[in-house]
Amino acid sequence: MQKLIGKPPVKTKPIIDAEKYDTLRSRLQKELFQPFDGSKAFFPEETALIKSIRTETTVLNRNNITRTQAYLAFYNRNPEVHWAFLAHMVSRNGGYHMTDLKSSSMTHLLDRAEQQKFFLFLERANSAIFADAFPQLLLYEHSKLKEFPLKRYLPVFRISRFMAPIWESFIEEPNSPLLTTALIINEQRMLQERILKRTRHGEILRRLDFQLQEYLGFVKVIFPYEKKRNGLHFLTGLTVERFADPKQRIETGKLLYELLFQHPVVFRGVGQFTKEVPHTGSREDYWGSIYTSEASTSKNDKIYSPTLHDAWADQRFFPPPSIDWFTNESFIEDLRSTPIIKKADLTNKVLENVNQLNTLNGMKAIF
Repeated sequence: MQKLIGKPPVKTKPIIDAEKYDTLRSRLQKELFQPFDGSKAFFPEETALIKSIRTETTVLNRNNITRTQAYLAFYNRNPEVHWAFLAHMVSRNGGYHMTDLKSSSMTHLLDRAEQQKFFLFLERANSAIFADAFPQLLLYEHSKLKEFPLKRYLPVFRISRFMAPIWESFIEEPNSPLLTTALIINEQRMLQERILKRTRHGEILRRLDFQLQEYLGFVKVIFPYEKKRNGLHFLTGLTVERFADPKQRIETGKLLYELLFQHPVVFRGVGQFTKEVPHTGSREDYWGSIYTSEASTSKNDKIYSPTLHDAWADQRFFPPPSIDWFTNESFIEDLRSTPIIKKADLTNKVLENVNQLNTLNGMKAIF
């Protein structure tokens, strides 16, 4: 059968042992019978904390640059929360995809209306995930300073019931892979239920999936992890496939986490990159000899890759519908195991993709 399919079975490893998984599963099953309600009475000190978290989240949710930096700053303060570093790197890629829409490689592939629609989809998804995840991170950070029942506050921020036992378990016995996997599941299921099913962005995603395969069938999430002599960074990462499928997005998140944290060369190299290179949204950040963020014609031998600030104005954030995605215990199964991935250097493949995209853009200009 595998010969007919053409792909070998994916190797996996357990995230937690069977006994702990069964215990966690039971706790999660009980949450399915709990109301999804944030209307509780709070003392003044609690109300002040809630207001502070809401304000900080809103300020940092201004655009892709502020969100990306916020994830990294949080991780630097709380390195046990691996998800924050993964989110930082994925958010960097989100910024690159936003500015790609205004790059000199895409001038003829998408018209202005399409560019705007795809940007708004990326921004909407990016900001919705931040609005859901960052209050959780801040609540956890406050709980380290002053012990309190974190579960009591999650409904106020419309956080899924799924996350309450996860955070409780993490505080009792820290397990970074389990927390990371749970946050990956939560954010992708939330995105599917609150944004893609209930707004026009669902249709845009289906179109985006098609057009990225047509124009950019080589879309990748990349991690710069080592400098080369010619001004390039070596890249690793993976190709994004079937992005419209939430199950596939969860598997992609798991693979990216495995790649980032389980390969020391990648982890050290990416960590060094994030320390040395502030995120601007321009691909010049990691390939300065190929891309430029300057629109000047004096650098027309390079590909124009604008910074986010030059490419797009800040957008107002509209809170998505407050719906809990956690309605079926089958979703718990994604916590059981994670796929294993080998590090692959993608530098030459990405270079090839860059040349193909420029060629395709030039052909589109002619026809």
